[in-house]
Amino acid sequence: MDGNNAAGNAASSGRAGHGAGRIGEPEAWLAQAILRESSEAIVVADPEGIIQVWNGGAERMFGHPAAEAVGQSLDLIIPEKLRGRHGKGYRNTMATGQTRYGDTLLGVPATHRDGHRLSIEFTVALLRDATGRIAGISAIMREVTERRNTEKELRTRLAQLERRLSQTSPA
Repeated sequence: MDGNNAAGNAASSGRAGHGAGRIGEPEAWLAQAILRESSEAIVVADPEGIIQVWNGGAERMFGHPAAEAVGQSLDLIIPEKLRGRHGKGYRNTMATGQTRYGDTLLGVPATHRDGHRLSIEFTVALLRDATGRIAGISAIMREVTERRNTEKELRTRLAQLERRLSQTSPA
């Protein structure tokens, strides 16, 4: 996870560049560039749910600078009423090495630094070290609040129109 942490910190501070990385890791610069340049939030947490990587996309989406988020629990962005459920599922995934969400786009609520609710969609990937042991989990997230609000408004309007139609139609 140290390489990921360094990449995340470098990505959020803009220090990573072509050719950067440890000896024997010629692709390290590419991972750092992806973290740095992605508009999506990329977050990596260790097996205990502690944030190790927090890119610029995560800073913009959630409002927390990397220096504040790295080292904190994922609870930082999880709504309080969902933390227990999330923690139970997270611990189970870390213990079993299995997630039912690996190939599924998830839509969930999240919390911004200022407290307002966000709607996000994301995918996850279990990360394993060279021995196959789970080293953490990564999530790539996109904020979809505006789209979700528009969809909700459209569903409400459609339901209203259907009610009106059923009231005016002969039985």
